[in-house]
Amino acid sequence: MITVKPTDNAELINQYGRENAAYLIMREEQQEIGYIAIAPFKSTYEIIDMSLSIDKPLRREEGKVYAPFTTNELGLVEILIRAAGSYAFNKDCWSLSVKDKSYFDLLKKFEFVPTGDFLVLYLNKIFSNTCCCNAKKASE
Repeated sequence: MITVKPTDNAELINQYGRENAAYLIMREEQQEIGYIAIAPFKSTYEIIDMSLSIDKPLRREEGKVYAPFTTNELGLVEILIRAAGSYAFNKDCWSLSVKDKSYFDLLKKFEFVPTGDFLVLYLNKIFSNTCCCNAKKASE
């Protein structure tokens, strides 16, 4: 079973130099297989780093050729994004963003859209069934 949970390991959190950063670790059984680090930025949570234990980089430099991600690898990335989105959503944020352009090609596959210098994922895209406004509409 795969789980993604925040850690309170201050050393890991502080390595990003961002106040209130959250470091979510993905594990399969007891083995760490990935992580995503996010931090509050204005009205969003910004993805500042993420990694998976695979042979391909998640960060991709423009102009370089990389092997495509498998369906399984993309599924693991989606789990990380959903976990980060859930964390942000529970902190009353309505979006995830990323400024690091080396993640853009990957994250465009997950409904992130360009907004200025950022890619943004509006969390209602992945949590539309959890919005209180949907519950209100259903009861009418």
